[in-house]
Amino acid sequence: MNTPEYETRSIHFESEEETVMFPFDQMLFTRAFRNLIINDFVHGEEHTEVTVSIPASKTALKIEVADNGKGMSAKAVRHLFDRYYRGTNTEQKPEGTGLGLAIAKGIIDLHGGVISVSSIPNVGTAFQIEFLIS
Repeated sequence: MNTPEYETRSIHFESEEETVMFPFDQMLFTRAFRNLIINDFVHGEEHTEVTVSIPASKTALKIEVADNGKGMSAKAVRHLFDRYYRGTNTEQKPEGTGLGLAIAKGIIDLHGGVISVSSIPNVGTAFQIEFLIS
């Protein structure tokens, strides 16, 4: 992550495929996934861990970025990709502009993908990303 503030945090990677071929802009993808992961850490507790997984699929490239953090309400989930939306704890966590997840979504959209999110309070949050393979 090259972010000293989060250098002791755990990021796990799981893939059922040895190699996944998909044309993408490396700089943009790095930005999108960095935004997703940093968001998990910023809004999580010190023990929050992130898992990036790629399940096997013949028809799509599926990627999940999940955490074991605090989760969020259905209202927060509905607005998560809105520009400048910063959730409900902005007094406790004043950093950020509310653009990181909107940017990540824009990058995923630009590459023909779809991103969605599911979250359960006190359990965690998972971002599901899917790109159809032609």
